[in-house]
Amino acid sequence: MENKYLVRLNRYIDTMPSLSITVSKIIEVTRNPQVTAKDLNKVISLDPVLVGKVLKLVNSAYYGLSNKVTSLVTAIIMLGINTIKNLALSTAVLGNMRKGSSFRTLNVDGFWRHSIGVGVTSKLIAAKIGIPANRREEFFIGGLLHDIGKIPLNIIFEEEYLKAIREADMKKTDLLVMEQSIIGITHCEVGNMIAEKWRLTDETFECILYHHDPNSASEKNFKLVASVYIANNYCNMNEVGFSGDRYVKKIEDYILSSVGVTEEFLDEIFESISAEIEKASVFLQVSGQK
Repeated sequence: MENKYLVRLNRYIDTMPSLSITVSKIIEVTRNPQVTAKDLNKVISLDPVLVGKVLKLVNSAYYGLSNKVTSLVTAIIMLGINTIKNLALSTAVLGNMRKGSSFRTLNVDGFWRHSIGVGVTSKLIAAKIGIPANRREEFFIGGLLHDIGKIPLNIIFEEEYLKAIREADMKKTDLLVMEQSIIGITHCEVGNMIAEKWRLTDETFECILYHHDPNSASEKNFKLVASVYIANNYCNMNEVGFSGDRYVKKIEDYILSSVGVTEEFLDEIFESISAEIEKASVFLQVSGQK
C-alpha cells in the first residue's frame, strides 16, 4: 500500500471508539460455556441503554411473542446467550461505524440491505445444515458484518473507491481485486484491522477476513465462513441490496457440497429472504443503526 493511504487509514481506525466496557465484559463472560442468564444479567443491568435494547428486541415482531416481556433475566433466557452477545456486539460495532462518518460512494440503504440479506441468508443456511438454534446468530452476525471494511474505504478514499467499483464492473472482476490495485488494500484486510481493534470473536473475525476465500478459514469455522461466502455471492447474484460488487461469481459446487446445501435450496428460500430481511431489520433498528 502507498504510504499516504496507510497513514490515513491507520489514523481513521485509531480514532474509532473502542468497544464499551460493558460490551467487552459480555464478550468475555460469554466465552465461558457455563455462563448463565444470571451472570449476563449482572453485566447488562449496569448499562440501562443496553437493557432497553434487549427488552425492545425480545418484544419486537422479529420474535412474535404474544405476551410482553419486562424482566431482563426472562429476556436473556428467551433470546439466548448468543443472541444477547450479538445484540451487544452489533450495537457497539454499528454505532461506532456510524459516528462521525457518512456514506459517500456507496448508498447507505443498499449497503445495509445487502449486509442484512447476507446475514439472514447465512442464518437460513445454518438452519438447513443442522446448526443448533443457539449458534445460528453467529451466522447472522458474520453475514451482517462481513463488509464492514468497505465503510472506511468508502469514507476516506471516495474518488479511489468509486474508481475501483467502476473498473471492477468494466473488467468483470471482483471488487477486492480493484481495491488492491488502486488503493493497495482490500476491504477484507481493513475489516480485519477493525476486528483486531475491537477484539471481536474468532468466528466474526474469520467471516470478515475470509468471506471471499473460505478455504483459508480454520477447520472449526469453515462451515460458518463458507455459508457467509455462499450467502454473499447469492445476494450479489440476485441483487439483494448493493455493496459495490456488480460482478456475479458462480458459487463453486464443491463449496456448496462441503457446506451441505444445493442451488435448488437457495432458489427455494429466495422468496423468504425478503421477508426475513424486513423482520431482521429490527436488529439494526434496535442496535441504533437505522
